[in-house]
Amino acid sequence: MNPIARIENADGEVYAVLSYQPDLNYLLMKWIGFCTDDELKQATLHMLHWQKTEGNTYGCRVHVHDTKEFDVAWVGAIDWIVNDFFANAYDAGLRLNISVLSPDLFSKLSSEALFQQPDSKVPTHLFETLEAAESWIRDNGPGLDQ
Repeated sequence: MNPIARIENADGEVYAVLSYQPDLNYLLMKWIGFCTDDELKQATLHMLHWQKTEGNTYGCRVHVHDTKEFDVAWVGAIDWIVNDFFANAYDAGLRLNISVLSPDLFSKLSSEALFQQPDSKVPTHLFETLEAAESWIRDNGPGLDQ
């Protein structure tokens, strides 16, 4: 794991940690606690910046969002994620988004709503654990090199 950024809110509390997983060639955002939709967008823009500047060079095609410790509904940001973030990240090489589901009902429902977006350039897969997501990447990642 290669740490990239610890993203803090205005009170100095970390709500997201971004790292690169070179062994499986994916970008990981670990979400923690609570954040607003605007804070979620700001953290996600860190992912986009990395994808444009480093990820495309590495051939990184997968972003993983570990929401196991995320306790917030973020359904209000889905349109922005699909129409702005995914469109720009796709142009920088992103081909798959993975969400590791939170036990928090509202966060989980947000991930499921993103999964159900039929017109997204970047499809979302859902997994119960990071280990299951990594197993899927290990088995299917090479097929994403398109």
